[in-house]
Amino acid sequence: MPIDLTKLNKEQKEAVLYGKGPLLIVAGAGTGKTTVITQRIVNLIEKGLAKPEEILAVTFTEKAAFEMEERVDKLLEFGYVDLWISTFHAFCEKVLRENALDIGLPPDFKLLDGTSGWLLARQNLDKFDLNYYKSLGNPTKFIQALISHFSHCKDQEIYPENYLEFADALKTTDNGPEDQETERVKEVANAYYTYQKILLDNGALDFGDLINYCLKLFKKRPLILKKYREKFKYILVDEFQDTNWAQYELIKLLAEPENNLTVCADDDQAIYRWRGASFSNIIKFQEDFNNEKQISLINNYRSCQNILDKSYSFIKQNDPDRLEFRIKINKKLVADTSEKGVIEHIHAKTLDQEVGQTLKKILEILKRDKEALYNDFAILVRANDSAIPFIKALERAGLPYQFLASRGLYSKPVILDVISYFKLLDNYHEGTAV
Repeated sequence: MPIDLTKLNKEQKEAVLYGKGPLLIVAGAGTGKTTVITQRIVNLIEKGLAKPEEILAVTFTEKAAFEMEERVDKLLEFGYVDLWISTFHAFCEKVLRENALDIGLPPDFKLLDGTSGWLLARQNLDKFDLNYYKSLGNPTKFIQALISHFSHCKDQEIYPENYLEFADALKTTDNGPEDQETERVKEVANAYYTYQKILLDNGALDFGDLINYCLKLFKKRPLILKKYREKFKYILVDEFQDTNWAQYELIKLLAEPENNLTVCADDDQAIYRWRGASFSNIIKFQEDFNNEKQISLINNYRSCQNILDKSYSFIKQNDPDRLEFRIKINKKLVADTSEKGVIEHIHAKTLDQEVGQTLKKILEILKRDKEALYNDFAILVRANDSAIPFIKALERAGLPYQFLASRGLYSKPVILDVISYFKLLDNYHEGTAV
């Protein structure tokens, strides 16, 4: 069914109907960016500018990719079959499995997550020649730190051979003994090379390898790059502020020479800087495509104006490291509703008091608003460990909750009980398990 442009505001409509060339959409929270991206995809198909299989849309999470697929499917009259909507890693995995032999990889390579990579390194610990980082205790404790460091290298497109070259360049020029820093860097470089060799010897790749080997494939095999460039007439990237160097290089390489590349970004919502995501990629996009069209979405359909104003006053504390400050654009969100939100500050002298007052406020609202449910409330914390006092208080109060973190499995009561039972079965004299 044709898209309904009457439901879009001026800026949204401009972004949806934009034709060829690079496009930067700066979209604040709640401004309908997913709607814009999905309707832009449908418009390209309906106008005959591209077939479904000639459009590539990439985002960061499987959930976001599924939501985008679902929306596009509902908007297209006959649905779609060959439209490429996926995460960066899923896209690269598909490309590599189709062309693995051209770069010396087995097509049936195993994809390892963080835990599997740790286990493989642990099984081959004797292959790592460590002196500077030789562990005095448990020799496996440092493995996760090393793998995390290697992952950051891959995010920046630094291969083991690049690291080794860098380490060799640090050698002293007077042929004297190497200092500790040189020794340390050389040891890490050799460990990176060893880790990568272990992966390849076992027919395995980790998630960082998917991006890097795909980049290497495109750079070393120009005919394969040409095939994919001709295949994808339009490329769209959601959450562009969360791309790292390697991901941006991949997309930029694929978009040439037509550069029909749409990126949607909001530096104020960057959440992956800890794993190499770079706010500078947005600035770099403007430098690389100096003829790009720029559209800002500031009409917010999610919150009330006083909440938006309070959020804006907080986020401005990040100046000058913000896009609004750097390129002088307006990112102050404007609410679509005239209603006023409730903002209340709970100030407590201690953490226990803060937790108690928070739960008291939840119970007050539940008592006052008969339509309110427990899943209408969210307690946000800075780090997973900061949630523990709230979890314990909720348990003591008998209030239902869900801890939506990807860690802490082994500290959950039901898991602790199961482990205790296993310990008891193994040794009934185990005091802590009783």
